[in-house]
Amino acid sequence: MRLGILGGTFNPIHHGHLRCALEVQHGLGLDRVDLLPNAIPPHKASPGVSSANRLAMVQLACADQPQLGVDDRELQRQGPSYTVDTLADIKAQQPNTQLHFIIGMDSLQSFPHWHQHQRILELCHLVVCHRPGYPLQANSNAAQLLAKHQINQQQLLQQRHGGICLFAATELDIASSRLRAQMAQGLGPDFLLPNSVVNYIQQNQLYRS
Repeated sequence: MRLGILGGTFNPIHHGHLRCALEVQHGLGLDRVDLLPNAIPPHKASPGVSSANRLAMVQLACADQPQLGVDDRELQRQGPSYTVDTLADIKAQQPNTQLHFIIGMDSLQSFPHWHQHQRILELCHLVVCHRPGYPLQANSNAAQLLAKHQINQQQLLQQRHGGICLFAATELDIASSRLRAQMAQGLGPDFLLPNSVVNYIQQNQLYRS
């Protein structure tokens, strides 16, 4: 099995997240992409929006998409939740599954500072969604990482882990932080979120000032 994993706070989940997940799943021929809601420190959480709320919204957003799944293991874990621990946990449960961890170009820049980042590449491939026509800055962290680890989509099939594959994805200019600010001002999120998520937010009176 070839599994994609897309982590995020999803506060709230929006069409940008879902479009990225679906394009990677289709473009790389993955069996499924699981959305992985991250834990949020209490001082950063939105008032009135719990982990249970965020998980419910992700589940609603994925309900009609058989290519997408939901993995809530980081919300169930006590204490700090590191990507390397999550990937090791998945690998222990599914030793024959090839893992593809989906990130953005901004995350690739900071990847060398992630906890046990070298171990992460022993557990999965990184799939980096980027915008075509925006080249990497020379000598940047991302450029150095790519020089060492970059592989193409065909090589993803041949190697079990350790590669970094660039994937040209449609980038929708939607930010959860901006959505939260707009909703706090009374502006509805219609056409930016799935209707089921919009209804959940309204019914539970989330993201109000």
